[in-house]
Amino acid sequence: MSENTEVIEQKVHFKGLINSIDINSEEFLLPLQEVVVNSIQSIKDNGNVDKGKIIIEIVRENLPVLDFGENDEPPYNPIIGFIINDNGIGFTNNRLEAFRTPYTDFGAENHGCKGIGRYTVLACFNSMDIESHYYDSLGSIASRSLKFDNIKGLQRVTDAVKAPKEIFTKINLNLYKEPYLKFIKKNRIGKQDIAEGIIQHCLLYFINSTAPIIFIKESEEELKDALILNDIYKSVIKIEKIDEDIIIPNLESKFTLNYIRNYNGVQSHSFHLCANNRQVGKKQTLTKYIPSFKELYDKDDKKYHISLYVTGEFLDEKAHPQRNRFSIPDKDEKLNEYESISIDGLFKELAENVRNTYSEYIDEAEKEKSERIKNYILDKKKPRLSYNHLLNIEGAFRDIPINATDDNLEARLHELSFKLEQKRAKAFEKIFKKKKYDKEEFGKIVHEVLREEASFSKDKLADLMVKRKSILKLFRKYLDWRDDENYMLEEDLHNIVFTMGADSENTPYEYHNLWLLDERLTFHSFTASDKQLRSNKKLDSKSQKEPDIMVYDVPCAYADNPDKINSLVLFEFKRPGRDMETSKDKKLDSQLEEYFFELSKSKAKNSNGRYINITKETPKFGYIVCDLHTDLIDYNVDWNQFKKSPHGSLYKFNSELNLYFEVIDYNHLIEFAEKRHEAFFKALGIDNI
Repeated sequence: MSENTEVIEQKVHFKGLINSIDINSEEFLLPLQEVVVNSIQSIKDNGNVDKGKIIIEIVRENLPVLDFGENDEPPYNPIIGFIINDNGIGFTNNRLEAFRTPYTDFGAENHGCKGIGRYTVLACFNSMDIESHYYDSLGSIASRSLKFDNIKGLQRVTDAVKAPKEIFTKINLNLYKEPYLKFIKKNRIGKQDIAEGIIQHCLLYFINSTAPIIFIKESEEELKDALILNDIYKSVIKIEKIDEDIIIPNLESKFTLNYIRNYNGVQSHSFHLCANNRQVGKKQTLTKYIPSFKELYDKDDKKYHISLYVTGEFLDEKAHPQRNRFSIPDKDEKLNEYESISIDGLFKELAENVRNTYSEYIDEAEKEKSERIKNYILDKKKPRLSYNHLLNIEGAFRDIPINATDDNLEARLHELSFKLEQKRAKAFEKIFKKKKYDKEEFGKIVHEVLREEASFSKDKLADLMVKRKSILKLFRKYLDWRDDENYMLEEDLHNIVFTMGADSENTPYEYHNLWLLDERLTFHSFTASDKQLRSNKKLDSKSQKEPDIMVYDVPCAYADNPDKINSLVLFEFKRPGRDMETSKDKKLDSQLEEYFFELSKSKAKNSNGRYINITKETPKFGYIVCDLHTDLIDYNVDWNQFKKSPHGSLYKFNSELNLYFEVIDYNHLIEFAEKRHEAFFKALGIDNI
């Protein structure tokens, strides 16, 4: 049985619709751009493109001009609105009906209209006024005036208007809302910015020769002084080529790629996704996807960049009603079973087309970039050998911008090296999780991952050696300065070895240089530099003594005797160039003896946090670093039981306390360190840097 029904007209809460429209402040031009597009379509529908004309008048806030001096910025009156005049078909009855209806399909077939453009206007402006003179069904000129605002919605203005001799439509966009006005003021938006924004948005109309003549002028300017956008387009834009029927994987519809030469001073190539003959959303830099795509030059040696305008049915269908974005996921990870491609994926596919089109230029730039990076890594004055292994990885530098600064290049290389290290770590982790032997998987690890790891480790060693060589050069430079009248303090050399006031809990091993004193100090449990013994968390001591450097090594949990300290090491630095005249000064080990005495009354923590005693049997080593001269040597040999070593140092041993002292000359210290590294420096080819 059929039901009797009656259609109930639905109402739209226009304020809610306006509030639901999301337009960023930097998209402040979108309403004007869409009104201009409507004017272009109206002129086209009237069949008078050749005689069509659009005049855009800029309305500024009328502020008093104050002169504060020659050095002040020129006065700026911000743009608050626009007046747009066109001689298109006008607000005929069917167009008025469409204007009243949100999401109408009027104009959808011919122009791809979405039906909410006027609501986009009210998202940015406080109101819009419409005055339209058009031909009615009898061929006479009729007139109507409308007002559309955020308070009352659409209103008919009933004041009588005298019909003009020719049809035209005038639209006023009144008073930008505060967020957009702030952006305009901050960026001092001017007439040229407006012109460029409209050309960019409507470029396809210019390319297809369907754009009428478009003027833009200030309110007080005569039309003869206005900017003509068509002339600007012709002067800065040239069509490079148009590729049609381009296929993108996973998409049924085909695309057209409009390669446009842009001579207007832009700094990079760009993508422009379009729907229904106008750009949707912001442009995307091509450099993100092809970092080596440099500027191009024409036959007259004029520089230009490519603006790639992309069109296709897929984009027409996916354009959001607001026309500031597409209803397409931005990243691959946001795709669902109903989506076949993301915006990022689309850009990547388009970039491959560009790469193929300009392969000759891009390949040449890739070689140029690779050579620059190679020279950066292998720079003889400042080698960065930790990145050396990257030179053997094909395509490793593909994503690095060709114009990267040295700082940016360093950051990119570090990031790349880190990602490869993470990749190798995951490969190892994957194989170690396997419960059964997998010949193929293990073979891959051996032949690929281990080879990469060996290369990476070698480069890390090379980088370590470069850093050590720099420290040795710095240390020797400090010693050379001893001849100056202003002797340096021992603190200078002390800080090179280990920062004063620090300890190994807050200073990782790569940030100190204990290897200058002894390589074995790398394998210690705890180091403290210039800190009172009582402040040491690893000691139970009340002493206020501050050894220059204290190192002790406690056993791990699996040691034979976990309650016994492996060793205790103290270092003292004497100021280079210092004359030690008193007997106390000449007795080189006097200060360290006091420190060891205080420590003998203390306790130290083992790896489990339990205190253990420092006993007579605990191996104790005291090293004094100073400028040794004949008088100092003779005094300590004759009166302080020291003996000379074959290397020119002094030493003595107290068997009762298991205490060993050694006095090392600064020159000997640096010479021994240099000799220990000499073979490494030569093998790595850095001996002459």
